[in-house]
Amino acid sequence: MRQGIPLALRHMVEFLEKHGVTICGLFRVSGRVKSCQDLKKSFNNGEYPEFDIEDIHPVASLLKLFLRELPGGLIPEPQRHQLLKGFLESKGDEQHQAMRAILNTLPEEHFNLLSYLMFFLSRVAGESQQNLMTTTNLSIVFGPTIFYVPLSPTMVEEQELYNALTKHLLENLTHLLPNIYPPVSSSNTAEDEYCSYEDVVQQVPLTGSRSKLPKIGRLGLLKKRLRSFWRLFCSCTYSNGTESEETSEEMKGQL
Repeated sequence: MRQGIPLALRHMVEFLEKHGVTICGLFRVSGRVKSCQDLKKSFNNGEYPEFDIEDIHPVASLLKLFLRELPGGLIPEPQRHQLLKGFLESKGDEQHQAMRAILNTLPEEHFNLLSYLMFFLSRVAGESQQNLMTTTNLSIVFGPTIFYVPLSPTMVEEQELYNALTKHLLENLTHLLPNIYPPVSSSNTAEDEYCSYEDVVQQVPLTGSRSKLPKIGRLGLLKKRLRSFWRLFCSCTYSNGTESEETSEEMKGQL
């Protein structure tokens, strides 16, 4: 059985695709404090919260926070360093082949979540004439989330390289990752249903993958990380406004 995507995450992504991909500043504008706290409480109570289609940004902020709470980032070591090296030292088909080989060594829960996220973000970028979220802007927002760069004297320069790598991934998805992003109308969602906490964190099997993935357990490490994510949520605060490159470190504690 292939590792799936947490239902809570999928609940957020499907809502954003249905109602948010054309919203200007999606993922750049922060959610309101109370709205985000209310969403957190609903998930902690084992419910799928009713998202407000008139207030999209809290859901987008919640999605980013989930990803930031993954220990070591979505692409951990050693793959983080290896991908950057392959990106910088090769070009064309050779580059794609090298990067595919590295991506295929990711833990399955990371690989599937990365594929799911990147194909969703490519759809967001496809609406950039309305939402202004080009691949460049999305890479600025999600680069630090996908690639965790430790504190160092060269951190800023390194992060710029990883942002460029994120943009490359977004613009070359069909060469690098299988499209396992399910359609919005897919079953196995609970948009308007009450679910237990176990249902919230359970994994949904993926379909339509164009490459073989290694076999692992049904829930895997992502379930534990999701539990930790909701517990940590209550200590996080939110602020209104627009995220910028200069405030990315500060925003880690605010979103």
